[in-house]
Amino acid sequence: ITIPEDLNGDGILNADELGTDGSFNAQVALGPDALDGTVVNVNGTNYTVTAADLANGYITAAIPVTGEGPVAIHAEAV
Repeated sequence: ITIPEDLNGDGILNADELGTDGSFNAQVALGPDALDGTVVNVNGTNYTVTAADLANGYITAAIPVTGEGPVAIHAEAV
């Protein structure tokens, strides 16, 4: 899982990196068994893998931020 918005690579999203929409994107790498139509659950939201996702090698999941502090990201195929 990578966070493209972490521009300085310090593992912390500051206000400038987070932006104003209250969420950030997480890129979740796809395993070798992923197929078009595979469903990946990220923090309770289902994302369906597309051909474009397969070409990229990852899905992009929007992760809401509810306040300051650590945010856990859990992803699994369902």
